[in-house]
Amino acid sequence: MGDETTDIPARKPNYPKIALQLVAIVIFALMIVYFMRKYASDISNLQHLSLKDILLIAAWSLASYTAYAYAVYVVLVALGLKRLGPIGWLKIYFVSRLANMFVTQGGNVFRLVILKKKYNFSYTNSISVTVFLIWINALIALFAALFILADRRITLDAEFTSLLGWSILAVLVLMLGPLLIVWLIQHFRKSSIWQSPVLLPFRDIAEFFASIMKNVSLLSQITSLSVAHFLFFVGVNYFCFRAIGQPVGIAAVCLYTTAFVFTRYINIVPGNLGVSELVGGLVSEQIGIGFGNGVLVAGIIRIIEIMIIVSIGLIFGQLFALSSFRK
Repeated sequence: MGDETTDIPARKPNYPKIALQLVAIVIFALMIVYFMRKYASDISNLQHLSLKDILLIAAWSLASYTAYAYAVYVVLVALGLKRLGPIGWLKIYFVSRLANMFVTQGGNVFRLVILKKKYNFSYTNSISVTVFLIWINALIALFAALFILADRRITLDAEFTSLLGWSILAVLVLMLGPLLIVWLIQHFRKSSIWQSPVLLPFRDIAEFFASIMKNVSLLSQITSLSVAHFLFFVGVNYFCFRAIGQPVGIAAVCLYTTAFVFTRYINIVPGNLGVSELVGGLVSEQIGIGFGNGVLVAGIIRIIEIMIIVSIGLIFGQLFALSSFRK
């Protein structure tokens, strides 16, 4: 795969884009306020939240983050980045998560630059790892939702069960679509069109996908860690609902978690502030948990995760964040 030698040029702030993101945040916040006024009684459920609950949710959140971070590390090591070390990678990972809270995709760019500057790890390799991990985690979340929706013993709203067909279609498209694209690129990779500098990175990403799929041992490791990441996050949501006095079944929590997971992959504004909460409320309303409770859970999780990421990010970051991230 290519190892780019050119530096990423410094970019001036895109003020129109920033303005649109601020407008989006305000709109989502107003929508949440409107719905929370409609479901004002649900806010009182916060009185059930205890310090013990917060610590339990924080522990499961940290385990979920660590499982995902280690999955990325396993791939990085497989690509030859052995001198980074697990602690070194966790430093980069948590500082980048901190950056993502303030700048859309800021953490991803930060990881690209740090891995390239300090470890000569190509930008194409970094992007390939990110795309592959998002793909495998999205598949796991969709498969979990699909199995739950297909279980006739689980009682859900009639309209929501119609999602079964759409879920099957989404899984098939998400699973077979990239693999088909990879096969096509691999099949025609020697043609002149894929030698174009513009399309060369796509060919490299396709080759990366193909190499991972052929490595059964590595694929098993990545899948196991990704499943652990999802299950820990299910636990985070499960304990959070229980903490506000709203015990719900694992099946409903899995569906809620699947929707929540996708708000982490498709960022509209930094940290998807307001978006995750709104999606959480809408999904929880459909599965009978209540809009207000869904928003509360999403809000609690965001606050606890911010505390974790800020604390660890600053501890790991220190001069590393102040000097390297600024560059």
